[in-house]
Amino acid sequence: MIDGISASSNPWASDVMGIQAGTSLLNSSANTIARQSITATDSTGSSSSLALNDLTTALTQQKEGLYQVKASAKGIEIANKTLDSLFKAIA
Repeated sequence: MIDGISASSNPWASDVMGIQAGTSLLNSSANTIARQSITATDSTGSSSSLALNDLTTALTQQKEGLYQVKASAKGIEIANKTLDSLFKAIA
Protein backbone atom coordinates (compact mmCIF):
# COMPACT_ATOMS: atom_id res chain seq x y z
CA MET A 1 0.00 0.00 0.00
CA ILE A 2 1.32 3.42 -0.94
CA ASP A 3 0.06 6.48 0.95
CA GLY A 4 -3.05 4.65 2.12
CA ILE A 5 -4.19 3.62 -1.38
CA SER A 6 -4.29 -0.05 -2.30
CA ALA A 7 -2.78 -1.22 -5.57
CA SER A 8 -6.15 -2.52 -6.78
CA SER A 9 -7.81 0.91 -6.56
CA ASN A 10 -4.94 2.88 -8.10
CA PRO A 11 -3.53 1.89 -11.50
CA TRP A 12 -0.18 3.49 -10.71
CA ALA A 13 0.33 2.01 -7.24
CA SER A 14 1.39 -1.45 -8.41
CA ASP A 15 3.80 0.06 -10.92
CA VAL A 16 5.29 2.36 -8.29
CA MET A 17 5.70 -0.64 -5.99
CA GLY A 18 7.36 -2.49 -8.90
CA ILE A 19 9.83 0.36 -9.34
CA GLN A 20 10.56 0.37 -5.61
CA ALA A 21 11.10 -3.41 -5.60
CA GLY A 22 13.33 -3.20 -8.68
CA THR A 23 15.50 -0.44 -7.25
CA SER A 24 15.75 -2.33 -3.96
CA LEU A 25 16.98 -5.40 -5.86
CA LEU A 26 19.45 -3.24 -7.79
CA ASN A 27 20.78 -1.74 -4.54
CA SER A 28 21.18 -5.07 -2.73
CA SER A 29 22.88 -6.76 -5.68
CA ALA A 30 25.15 -3.72 -6.15
CA ASN A 31 26.23 -4.08 -2.52
CA THR A 32 26.99 -7.76 -3.13
CA ILE A 33 29.04 -6.87 -6.21
CA ALA A 34 30.94 -4.19 -4.29
CA ARG A 35 31.80 -6.65 -1.50
CA GLN A 36 32.93 -9.25 -4.03
CA SER A 37 35.52 -6.92 -5.48
CA ILE A 38 37.08 -6.76 -2.02
CA THR A 39 36.82 -10.46 -1.11
CA ALA A 40 37.19 -12.10 -4.53
CA THR A 41 40.71 -13.42 -3.87
CA ASP A 42 41.86 -15.47 -0.93
CA SER A 43 45.31 -15.45 0.70
CA THR A 44 46.80 -17.62 -2.07
CA GLY A 45 45.64 -15.20 -4.75
CA SER A 46 43.07 -17.54 -6.31
CA SER A 47 39.42 -16.63 -6.49
CA SER A 48 36.91 -18.52 -4.44
CA SER A 49 34.17 -20.43 -6.29
CA LEU A 50 31.67 -19.25 -3.66
CA ALA A 51 32.59 -15.62 -4.36
CA LEU A 52 32.18 -16.18 -8.11
CA ASN A 53 28.80 -17.83 -7.52
CA ASP A 54 27.67 -14.86 -5.42
CA LEU A 55 28.93 -12.48 -8.10
CA THR A 56 27.07 -14.33 -10.85
CA THR A 57 23.86 -14.26 -8.80
CA ALA A 58 24.28 -10.55 -8.08
CA LEU A 59 24.86 -9.73 -11.76
CA THR A 60 21.75 -11.71 -12.68
CA GLN A 61 19.80 -9.79 -10.04
CA GLN A 62 21.04 -6.53 -11.55
CA LYS A 63 19.44 -7.44 -14.88
CA GLU A 64 16.28 -8.63 -13.15
CA GLY A 65 15.98 -5.39 -11.20
CA LEU A 66 16.61 -3.32 -14.32
CA TYR A 67 13.89 -5.14 -16.27
CA GLN A 68 11.47 -4.82 -13.36
CA VAL A 69 12.00 -1.06 -13.18
CA LYS A 70 11.68 -0.69 -16.97
CA ALA A 71 8.48 -2.75 -17.07
CA SER A 72 6.93 -0.82 -14.20
CA ALA A 73 7.85 2.51 -15.79
CA LYS A 74 6.24 1.34 -19.03
CA GLY A 75 3.10 0.43 -17.06
CA ILE A 76 2.95 3.96 -15.65
CA GLU A 77 3.45 5.39 -19.14
CA ILE A 78 0.59 3.28 -20.52
CA ALA A 79 -1.71 4.24 -17.63
CA ASN A 80 -0.95 7.92 -18.22
CA LYS A 81 -1.65 7.65 -21.96
CA THR A 82 -4.89 5.81 -21.27
CA LEU A 83 -6.04 8.42 -18.77
CA ASP A 84 -5.07 11.20 -21.18
CA SER A 85 -7.14 9.55 -23.91
CA LEU A 86 -10.12 9.27 -21.58
CA PHE A 87 -9.88 12.94 -20.64
CA LYS A 88 -9.70 13.94 -24.30
CA ALA A 89 -12.72 11.77 -25.11
CA ILE A 90 -14.75 13.34 -22.32
CA ALA A 91 -13.71 16.91 -23.18
